[in-house]
Amino acid sequence: MSTSPVRRPVDSTYSLDVCPRCEEGILAHIQAPHDVEVAGSSIRIAKVQMEECRRCGYRALSGREARLFDVLFAPQYERIGDLIAALRSARYVGMFLREEEEDSVLGFGSRSYVKSLAGDLRELYLDNESSHILQGLDRHEGSVPVDVAGRRYTIKLPKIGEGENGVVYDFAEDPGAVFKVAKPRAYSRGHLVKECEVTAFFARHLIPVPAIVDYDAYGNWVVKERLEGASLAVIYDSLGPPHSERHRTVRAAVREFVLRLVELFGRFPESKTSVSPNNIFVLEEGSSARCLLVDTGPAPTHDYSRFDFDEYWDVVIPQKIERYRAVGYI
Repeated sequence: MSTSPVRRPVDSTYSLDVCPRCEEGILAHIQAPHDVEVAGSSIRIAKVQMEECRRCGYRALSGREARLFDVLFAPQYERIGDLIAALRSARYVGMFLREEEEDSVLGFGSRSYVKSLAGDLRELYLDNESSHILQGLDRHEGSVPVDVAGRRYTIKLPKIGEGENGVVYDFAEDPGAVFKVAKPRAYSRGHLVKECEVTAFFARHLIPVPAIVDYDAYGNWVVKERLEGASLAVIYDSLGPPHSERHRTVRAAVREFVLRLVELFGRFPESKTSVSPNNIFVLEEGSSARCLLVDTGPAPTHDYSRFDFDEYWDVVIPQKIERYRAVGYI
């Protein structure tokens, strides 16, 4: 496998996304006003690119404007010429359109620098950071070095998984772990932080989950134990007809596992997470199968009070797989 990054012309992996909050709608790209707090004053920018779910109303900055915000507002410019120079050095042209970079050094910045930023600018910077990483990785193939706040990881491409809140990669330094990058949204970063905080809760209740090896306190990345098996979303269509032995075996294992989770959610509502088929790994061992939970991040809007497994297996899973394929998750 090559160790030199090679550019390949593909769209960003998050050019289309399923809503991270409801997991039902596809996010639409819109333009809307956005207020930024700078030095105690609120500045309104008339048109900012955002993503919106028409199903549940979720709205977030897209991450695509964050670099411009950082250039405009992070420094305190004494003269307009200083601002123009900063825009030029950041390769903005015309009406703030950014030049395409053929090659880029991928890396997460110093966490002490992130800590020093005020609230609005910090969120914009973190959007910019994960956007930069994801777009950079999409332009390459083979192995790509990424600086992770002072540590070096060699990311292996292509991605091995993707969901509403992050993209998962193998990396060379530890074959027993995976590297997950948050999507450029405050919601997704919060999801990753909470995932790291509550993993021990699920382990205590005997739900198999990947151990957390390391993570960013701001939620832009996490290193997790690599799980055996494959996601239910990937294998579902290959299980054969309902009466086949493999189909019945996997279905029974998933049923037992998901109902255990739903019962746990009933006793501890704050532990609710997604039971989407890309969040459940299935490990097939001879004539048996067992399941593992990939992502323990919160799903507070999900309602499992009327959960019906037959509907989940026959209707919900195929619908979700169709959405995953539409946006390129699988």
